[in-house]
Amino acid sequence: MLICIPLVGKAQFYTITGRVTDAVSREPVPFVNIYLKGKNIGTVSDFQGNFILQTATWGDTLIASSIGYQTAKKPLSRAPEQVINFVLERADISLQEIEIRPGENPAHVLLRKVIQNKGKNSNSVLDNYSYEAYNKVELDLYDWNPKFQDRRVMRPFQFIFEKVDSTSEDKPFLPIFITETLSDYYYRSRPKKEEREIIKASKQSGVTSESLSQFMGSMYQEVSVYDNWPILFSKSFVSPINDAGLLFYNYYLVDSGFIDGKWCYKLTFKPKGKGSFTFVGDLWIADSTFAVKQVSMEAAEHVNVNFVDRISIFQSYQPVNNTTWMISKDKIVVRFKVTDKMLGIIGRKTTSYRNYQINRPDIDQFFYSRMDIVVDEQALIKTDSFWAAARHEQLSEKELGVYAMVDSIKNVKAFKTWVDVFHMVLTGYYPIKHIELGPILSAYSMNDFDRHRFRLGIRTTSKLTDRFRIGAYVGYGLGEDCSLRWKYGGEVLGIIRKEPRQIIGAEYMHDIDLRAANPAQLNEDNLLAGLVRRKVPQKLVFTDEASLFYEKEWPVGYSNRLTLRYRDLRPQFNAYFLESKGNGDADTIQDVVTLEATVKLRFAYREKFLVGDFNRISLGSRYPQLSIWYTAAIKGILNSAFTYHKLEFSLSDDFPVNPIGTFYFTLVGGKIFGQLPLLLLHAAPGNETHFYKRLAFNLMNEYEFVSDTYASLFLRHHFEGFFLNKIPGIRKLKWRELILVNIHWGYMTGENKLSNDQKDGSTTSLQFIVPFHKPYIEAGFGIENIFQVFEVNFVWRATYHNHPEVARWGILLGMKLDF
Repeated sequence: MLICIPLVGKAQFYTITGRVTDAVSREPVPFVNIYLKGKNIGTVSDFQGNFILQTATWGDTLIASSIGYQTAKKPLSRAPEQVINFVLERADISLQEIEIRPGENPAHVLLRKVIQNKGKNSNSVLDNYSYEAYNKVELDLYDWNPKFQDRRVMRPFQFIFEKVDSTSEDKPFLPIFITETLSDYYYRSRPKKEEREIIKASKQSGVTSESLSQFMGSMYQEVSVYDNWPILFSKSFVSPINDAGLLFYNYYLVDSGFIDGKWCYKLTFKPKGKGSFTFVGDLWIADSTFAVKQVSMEAAEHVNVNFVDRISIFQSYQPVNNTTWMISKDKIVVRFKVTDKMLGIIGRKTTSYRNYQINRPDIDQFFYSRMDIVVDEQALIKTDSFWAAARHEQLSEKELGVYAMVDSIKNVKAFKTWVDVFHMVLTGYYPIKHIELGPILSAYSMNDFDRHRFRLGIRTTSKLTDRFRIGAYVGYGLGEDCSLRWKYGGEVLGIIRKEPRQIIGAEYMHDIDLRAANPAQLNEDNLLAGLVRRKVPQKLVFTDEASLFYEKEWPVGYSNRLTLRYRDLRPQFNAYFLESKGNGDADTIQDVVTLEATVKLRFAYREKFLVGDFNRISLGSRYPQLSIWYTAAIKGILNSAFTYHKLEFSLSDDFPVNPIGTFYFTLVGGKIFGQLPLLLLHAAPGNETHFYKRLAFNLMNEYEFVSDTYASLFLRHHFEGFFLNKIPGIRKLKWRELILVNIHWGYMTGENKLSNDQKDGSTTSLQFIVPFHKPYIEAGFGIENIFQVFEVNFVWRATYHNHPEVARWGILLGMKLDF
């Protein structure tokens, strides 16, 4: 008895605590079964993913399992207190088939209730609301080979590997960039739908940029589960509560429980088949209101998105004023990877929302500006103490270290070289201190006039000044005309104001005009264009041109541009104009001199831009884009030989046709008033290369169709792999299909036709067609996203087959870098 008493008094009791999180989103996973292997002992994680398991029975393995996730196992020691954390990976849902009679799958009943109440639970029904948003974006490197860290090129960067985070995920990652914004957001639906975001504070690792602050604002990152077709990476995905969700998903009612005092049902879903832009995950649905309380989902493995290895979305909602459900947290995690052998990048965007106010009577006072996003003057200079108090969630120690690390990287010489090379790939210019050289691909090219052409270009950068840019180039050709071998040009661009954009500039060129007559065409003054030309004589024009312009952008999408341009055009092909003297005689004119003024009006409602130092890239608009040009010229000023007027327009738009892709169209038209030479009339944009051009007629030669009244229609539909993704052998290739139809119609007055279609002795002017009675039509189909970059288009010329030097069929290559 004396021997046994100490043993009883010292009976072992084990306490195991821990947390369960999602491997990608890092968000807690609630209601996970936690149990000892081979024992009838376990517990369940709470809504924050935390669990406590207390037992007098020891086991060697702890298991975590939940529907929709891969089962995880962790070994246990004999320590009385242990902390075991689980990081769960998503898995395909695999349930045995069951038959329910005579009723209906309860998951379908619940889904219909959610769909019926979307209008009540979505914030789109509110007159107005406002909130404070905290937005954090982080980029991490992951999945590198251990040998990568020891390579010679990485030796200057060894200090950054001290920031490797291996605690929260199975695979270690290296934070390399972080930015934060704190903003107030306002929305109203009356008198018209408007939204405004005021950036109160912005902090960026290694960068101080108002443009980046705007781009990182929450407005550009919005994905709502209540939208039938939420858009990610320009692709329309199928929401799990899409009105037609039963056509795309299988649903399972698997659990229920209290979340934040609300009784909720867990609805798990997975795609019915492969080939569509769908998700796999689970929804928690609030009882009685049938509002979405929480959604955790990932893009299905078969989704056709380039360079993206995984997309994970986590959102939680809460009732405001006990009535309207509003989003409280939104997290998107994307893993980017080009190939399995390359480094990967994880992008994490986390947004939290506070201080909701609904149907505010004073909402109108916040719409004093017409700009969608306003950056406060003090936003970029907030102190660390401000951020410590203002953040909705505190940064981890690793995240705080990113700011200092990025500042240190900027001072590494090798890093500066990498940045310069990357800049050259993106822009075509290589930077050297305060200047840059380029475009690199234009250093050597070929054309029929120059034969072999060499060019050196230079321009200033923002390191010299961000208020103006000066550029110049000189070129030399080995053509037969020695007097015209040297070419040169220059430009001056001044930034009066960046937001709203207001610029002024001047340009001059003494050169063969290799730019397209239509501004939508690509510049052919580069090496690649010369290599892919068809064996068709080029119609080149030697040009002396000087121009002045002023451009101003107005809020919400209006902009205008005023241009004054002088041109002396000398065609290097047979293009003659017969100018009547009034007595039955006519002068033959080949060179054309004009002085003209052009006013351009453009409207692209709520168009978004990524703004650089001098240039900017349009991120598009959800609305049609309209441009109108009016040009006037008067004879007699600076030797100008013609009086005329031109009125032209362009209308373009793209919109999803769910679920079968995206439709694009561009309509171009115009009218030219005056008796003019060929060079001043409208020549339909042809394509004399084997490289596909989206806004050109790809089986038409340059100056083949000329008119003074014209209309062109370009139609394309990209199916985004809707058909090919359903073919098992092709699905892995991620090819995508498209169809196209291009139509051109034109008319020419009798005076212009007679003046430009005359014979002068043995010399015949360029023969052209006016497509009045029958339009020019070409149609085709293509396969794009070959090796994620290339495309092949098969085009058929439906009309005007008998014109010389044309092809009825064509196979054209193209390049398109897109998600």
